[in-house]
Amino acid sequence: MHPILMKIAAELNEAGDDPGLRYRFALACVEDVAANLEDDEVIRAFGKFKDLLASFDNRPLDEIEVLANELKGLSQSHPGSKSIDGTRHAAVSATYALARAVDGDAVNAAAYAAYSSVYGYGGYAVNDPDSFAEAHQKQLDCLRRLMSTRR
Repeated sequence: MHPILMKIAAELNEAGDDPGLRYRFALACVEDVAANLEDDEVIRAFGKFKDLLASFDNRPLDEIEVLANELKGLSQSHPGSKSIDGTRHAAVSATYALARAVDGDAVNAAAYAAYSSVYGYGGYAVNDPDSFAEAHQKQLDCLRRLMSTRR
């Protein structure tokens, strides 16, 4: 795990049981790579997730669970990339980021969003851990902003 992603995990853990924070942070990570989403069903699910979070008040929503199950299937059936530069992998990673976000797994949503961002530069970049530093730092900064404005 990238050191900055480890900080994100630690800070989310220190924040305690705050599903609203986790969902808002995970959504922000996905919003950063939303342009990499390609599948129409996934894009529709992304819009629905944003709508659900707009009215989220820290109580479980059955609709989020239904959407999480739908996205699990969509992410696992993504065709992937046959391109030599790996840029279609950015779409796969963005789809997984959304699936993890809707499932409430903010750390893995951040990890997949960072992969999507880095794949966007070209597949070669994922072999260099330093390639992830900028994306994860931006995520950590976002998390800290969200934590400072918690209700």
